[in-house]
Amino acid sequence: MNFSSQIIKWYKNFKRELPWRETRDPYKIWLSEIILQQTQVKQGLPYYERFLASFPNVNALAEAAEDDIMKLWQGLGYYSRARNLHFAAKQIVKMGKFPNDYNSILSLKGVGEYTAAAISSFAFKLPHAVVDGNVFRLLSRFYGIEKNISSVSGKRYFFDLANSLIDKNKPDIHNQAIMEFGSQMCKAVKPNCTDCPLKDECYAFSHNMQKQFPIKNKKQTVKSLYFDYFFFEFGSHTFIQQRSNEGIWKNLYEFPLIESSKQYSKTSILAHDSLQHWLANQSTTVKSISCYKHVLSHRVIFARFWRMECQKTLENHSFKTIKISDLEQYAVSRLTEKFINEILN
Repeated sequence: MNFSSQIIKWYKNFKRELPWRETRDPYKIWLSEIILQQTQVKQGLPYYERFLASFPNVNALAEAAEDDIMKLWQGLGYYSRARNLHFAAKQIVKMGKFPNDYNSILSLKGVGEYTAAAISSFAFKLPHAVVDGNVFRLLSRFYGIEKNISSVSGKRYFFDLANSLIDKNKPDIHNQAIMEFGSQMCKAVKPNCTDCPLKDECYAFSHNMQKQFPIKNKKQTVKSLYFDYFFFEFGSHTFIQQRSNEGIWKNLYEFPLIESSKQYSKTSILAHDSLQHWLANQSTTVKSISCYKHVLSHRVIFARFWRMECQKTLENHSFKTIKISDLEQYAVSRLTEKFINEILN
């Protein structure tokens, strides 16, 4: 059996119709690949369409303000992707055109081996194999590969294997097919083995070991964090700040925050030095407390949003004063967006 021909045959019959599969434009393909990193197609598709509508070409994206890009990205998560996208757009403009070889594409900010291979093959038909989670899973099950996909040697083994399997005359279709097959047939949970055209030669199917592949490291310990946000209401105004420290929410806006690795009692948080400094001992009323649990890949955030009515404006602070009605204009995390939607709607 020819592995590539089998998955291509399946792909031609069952592929999903997606806009980035109907183009050779490297800008559109690159944009789709960045958006789809760690993101399901159904979630990423509307973002792809909105980005193209706002930034139809790489020059428009490069010239955009970062705040505008972050606002458009809001809710998609992994915000470093948006910052890298902006940086890479400027790189491409300096190059004079979108690079058309693997190594030059790989040099773009936020582009790794997988993304470079995808763009190279989809836009320029270069024979570079894509290796993502779907490909790891499919190849490890089919061949019964007991190598750790989290290790350097394991990743290299799969990379070499994937490149040995690629149809060099149809690298674009092969790569689309192997990812689509892994996503739609060889799923992580409940793979469709009954209808799989590869099942007769699949190691995992014949040994009933689908759940054992791929081999990877155990999940890292999840850390709990406790965020107390303060939504100060002074008439029709409130106060926000731009998060400057490194991390997934860098440069996003948020309310004044007290962050801790432990949960403060209500009495303790209201007596906290930072809060007392901001309020300068003025009389305030706690109108409500909204609680959220926000789960990320390696941490869980337990957040409380304190809605506090102030008798006068804050004095001891470096926050930005804005109208409450303007809150939706600022790029915020999904966590903060939930609270904003709660108070505005």
